[in-house]
Amino acid sequence: MVIQPMGLVSPNKLVTDYRAELPALMDNFDFTPFSKESYASRLKELHARSYPREALVELLRRRNEEWGADAKALANIDKLADSKTVAVVGGQQAGLFTGPLLTLHKITSIIALASEQSEKLGTTVIPIFWVAGEDHDIEEINHIYLPHGNGLKKYKWKQYVTEKIAASNIQLDDDLTQAFLQEVIASLPETAFTKDIHRIVSDILVQSDTFVDFFAKLIHLLYKETGLVLMDSGDAELRQIERPFFRELITKQPEISNGVYAASQKLQQMGYTDVLGAETDDANLFCYIEGERTLLVRDADGKWRGKGDEAVFTEEELLHIAESNPELLSNNVVTRPLMQDYLLPVLAFIAGPGEIAYWANLKPGFNAVGFKMPPVMPRLSFTLLDKKTEKLLDRYQVKLEKAVTTGVAAEKVHYLAAQQQAPLTAISEQVKQAVADLHAPLRHSAASIADDLGKLAEKNLQHLEEDIDFLVKRMEARIKEQHSVALSHFDHIQCMLHPENGLQERTWNLFPFWNMHGVGIWRELAQKSYDFTNAHYIVRL
Repeated sequence: MVIQPMGLVSPNKLVTDYRAELPALMDNFDFTPFSKESYASRLKELHARSYPREALVELLRRRNEEWGADAKALANIDKLADSKTVAVVGGQQAGLFTGPLLTLHKITSIIALASEQSEKLGTTVIPIFWVAGEDHDIEEINHIYLPHGNGLKKYKWKQYVTEKIAASNIQLDDDLTQAFLQEVIASLPETAFTKDIHRIVSDILVQSDTFVDFFAKLIHLLYKETGLVLMDSGDAELRQIERPFFRELITKQPEISNGVYAASQKLQQMGYTDVLGAETDDANLFCYIEGERTLLVRDADGKWRGKGDEAVFTEEELLHIAESNPELLSNNVVTRPLMQDYLLPVLAFIAGPGEIAYWANLKPGFNAVGFKMPPVMPRLSFTLLDKKTEKLLDRYQVKLEKAVTTGVAAEKVHYLAAQQQAPLTAISEQVKQAVADLHAPLRHSAASIADDLGKLAEKNLQHLEEDIDFLVKRMEARIKEQHSVALSHFDHIQCMLHPENGLQERTWNLFPFWNMHGVGIWRELAQKSYDFTNAHYIVRL
């Protein structure tokens, strides 16, 4: 495995400015991401605060043991009991079969930054991955993309979920899920790893009750010996630990919502896209109402109600729910980072491009509850490059950076044009013009005899041109047929490096790489050192 940095400009203006640490934008954050001083200062702040460490350690140890954590991960959980221990945190939804590669790249980032800062600060920094089990948008996580020919095919889990239920609470249908796994395995070419993948993943499925269980067990397998700790945000027992802070989020709702709204308006005035859609009546909390997770708003009378008026609560009633039934409440994109900071000594948060844009709005929310926002470090971004694709790039003299950033559709067209002995489009236009010139006297004569004959002559010329177009299309098709192998090579490059007109990490799943290169890829990646100022890395397998 050889890892090399590659320049990559984000299409997101805010992310580009954030990576450049533009002063006007950095006012929306408490720390700059790439400064050594940011982490030393944050560490001092964390040491002055207290956290529910004892209760959290007990819960995390029990859950991670259930998920098959190894001794190194469990030892890191125990270290969290020490008031000097801090964490690098990042999170994602519990995607089916881990979802797109970007989830694994985020975990790699968490582990790598925790290791780096532990060494630089001379203190224990543990990696914690926050599994967003409270999320209920199953359509985002119930499918994967796998190679099919020289493209990608969407494989969708067929268990039907109608209610807005958190991923932590969705019980897996064993038969449907095993059938889905069989379909996935059948799509992969047979290699030395295929049978092991089938056996390992099938065993994990048998041992898993929910989406989150399956995800967590698979992640612990992939990242064995890295010390990674997993935490399910949808855990009902975690809600008991969160109970005091839910009360604070409720009482501080006006300050949080008004502050975030003002920050959002300011960012829009600076020319950035509104990603949050913040309003001053946002409650920024969900509540389970009649079994469904419902977003709350706060009306002009100070009442808390479902966004679709599913229920109405006074503030005292909602505070009572927070105290007596906190499992009915959960956070949204605004309050989840605040809850993380209440529970965990977050030295740094690892964020994807979309999350950075969200977090740019959140400083007033942190300040409203007396916290500082942790340093927000952009996650590492990778493209995995296999030897076949690398050879094809060399064969057709395509630059790797070009293939990754914009794809090779233009190169494919240029290649095909270069294989033609003469430019067919130009020749066909010349022939059409010559035919029209020769045909002109006939058209003029026909028009002079009668109007209907003139129209018939024009129609006759149109038929002749259509016959020429037909011949050219047949010639082009035959040329494509003669060069079909080369054209399929361009399609392969496109599918591997710029699928669906985006980065590989946004669509590809781990299975094809596991199937070709083994499970050790993810552990090896996580144990490397990285310069986080580099926007992208190429991994030659």
